[in-house]
Amino acid sequence: MRDEPTGEQLLETARNLLREEILPVLPPERKHAALMIANAMAIAMRQLKNGEDGERRELRSLQSLLGHAGRNAPAGVADLRRQLNEFDREFAHAIRAGRADAGAWHGAARQHLQETIRAKVMESNPKYLGGQG
Repeated sequence: MRDEPTGEQLLETARNLLREEILPVLPPERKHAALMIANAMAIAMRQLKNGEDGERRELRSLQSLLGHAGRNAPAGVADLRRQLNEFDREFAHAIRAGRADAGAWHGAARQHLQETIRAKVMESNPKYLGGQG
């Protein structure tokens, strides 16, 4: 177990200092860069908080959609991302081949894309979704 403060807590403290103490005294031409840094820190905090959950959900969805539901879950993060990339390519090929043009697969592919995109936006820009979260 890690000691306190956690990485997420450290990022939050640094982000608050940046926004509350450093940003107000920066010259106007430097404020945009500081806000971009604060935004990147917020995204990193959400990613730390969520861990691999979103990627694992996306992988399970693709496995089901592509007929690979019986495959073993990847052990580590590197294997998870490798499998996710592999299935993303297979999914893209299936769409290009017209598999998602109509029928049940069309609905399942659409649902997969909506859920995956919503999860990614919740990490990168949750305000964009507003109350739809």
